[in-house]
Amino acid sequence: MKKRKALKIIKKSICIFLVLSITVLTALFFPLNGEKHIEIWSADKQFDINKIQTVDKTRNDFKILMFTDTQLWSDLSVNSKCYKEMDTLVEKTNPDLIVLPGDNLSALASRFSIYNFIDHMDSYKIPWAPVFGNHDAEIPTTSKNWQADLYAKSEYCLMEKGPSNLWGCGNYVINITENGFPVYTLFMFDNSEYTEYENGEKSEIWMSYDQIAWYEWNVKGITKACGKTVNSMTFSHFAFPEFKNAIEKYAIKEDDGSYTIPEEYGYGYCDYLPGTSPVNSGFVDKCRELGSTKYIFCGHDHENNASITVDGITYSYGLKTGPSPIPWNHAEETGGTLITLVGDEENQSINVENIVITKNSNFKEK
Repeated sequence: MKKRKALKIIKKSICIFLVLSITVLTALFFPLNGEKHIEIWSADKQFDINKIQTVDKTRNDFKILMFTDTQLWSDLSVNSKCYKEMDTLVEKTNPDLIVLPGDNLSALASRFSIYNFIDHMDSYKIPWAPVFGNHDAEIPTTSKNWQADLYAKSEYCLMEKGPSNLWGCGNYVINITENGFPVYTLFMFDNSEYTEYENGEKSEIWMSYDQIAWYEWNVKGITKACGKTVNSMTFSHFAFPEFKNAIEKYAIKEDDGSYTIPEEYGYGYCDYLPGTSPVNSGFVDKCRELGSTKYIFCGHDHENNASITVDGITYSYGLKTGPSPIPWNHAEETGGTLITLVGDEENQSINVENIVITKNSNFKEK
C-alpha cells in the first residue's frame, strides 16, 4: 500500500512538473507577432506634411532628453535603479520630449518588462519616441511588430511602425513646430540587428538603401512644403561608419587603447572604436548632399560617450542610462543626454550635453 501511494505521489508530481514546464516554456517562447501591418511607400508617392506628427515648441528652449540603452530585463532590482535614474533626469531637465535610441529592453525579458516600461514612460506625461536596438527583439518570438503595437496603445508614445516595405520596424518622422510651422525635424530609424556578411563575419547591419531613399523623400517634401530647408537630426541604435572614421582620424589614442576627443572637435571619450557596419551604404553622404541633417545620435556602445563634429555633422553617443544589464555593462558614468534647441528657425542653435547621474567608482577616471 505504501509503495502504491508513493508511486501515485511521484506520478502526480511529475504531471505537475510537466504542466508547469509547458506553461513556463509557452510564456517564454510562444510567438508574439503582433497585428499585420502593410503600408507601402514609394518615391513617387505624393508627400503630405500634414501626415507627419508634431510636437509643439512653446518656449525659447526646447529640450530633448535621451535615455540610451536602458536594457530593462529580468532583474527587477536593477530595473528599479534604472527607473530611479530616469526619474532624476526628468526632474532635473524638465524636457519637452524624450527619445530612446534603442535597447530599451533586453531579450526574453522584453515580453514582460515592456508593460512596466510603457507605464513608467507614460507616467511622465511627456511625449516619448523610441526606436529599436539589437536587444529589444533579440529573441525572434518577441517581435518588434508586437512591441510596436503596444507602444501605439500608449498615451504619450510617438512611435509609428512606418512603411512596411522599408527595412525594420519604427522608421518615422517627428516635426517640432512653432506657431504651426516646422522648425526642426527628427528622423527615427531602425538599424538594430546584426547580420552575417559574405566573409562569415557577424556585425552591425548597414542603413538600407530604401531607408535612405525614404529619408530623401521626406527631406525634399518638407523643404518644398516649408519653402526652405528645415534642419534635422537623426536617432538610430548603431553608429555609422563615418563616426568610427572620425574617431580614428581626430581623437587622441591613449596608452590603454581608448580614445579622447580633443576640445576643438567635441567632448568625451570612446573606450573602443564605435561598433559599425563594415558596409557604408552612403547615408551620411546623402545627409551632406541634402543639407538638412547636422546631428546624428546613436547608442549601442555603453562604454562610449563621445561627441565629435567633422565636415559640418556632429556624431554623438547618448550617455548610457542605468546599470542594466549587470554584469555586462561597464559604463564608467550613467545618466542621460540633453539636446536643447534654442531660438526660432531664423536664429537657431543646438546644445548637446551629457548629464551624469551615477559615477561607477570601480572604473578608472577619464
